Amino acid sequence: MHIVSIPFEEPLIISINGQVVQIIAFKTQEHGNIKFGVNAPRSINVHREEIYHAIKQKQQQALVE
Repeated sequence: MHIVSIPFEEPLIISINGQVVQIIAFKTQEHGNIKFGVNAPRSINVHREEIYHAIKQKQQQALVE
């Protein structure tokens, strides 16, 4: 895993399978909290980690049944 520091509201641009994805960090009104914005093509699925794991778990259960 790589750790990257970026300024607030400046996009981090990455390439996934040749497609450009932008990730932007925003400050919030709550002290110590930030939010992320993701701009990605519709062909790339974007999920929070817990949602991603839930999807994978359902897919594994479907294979067993």
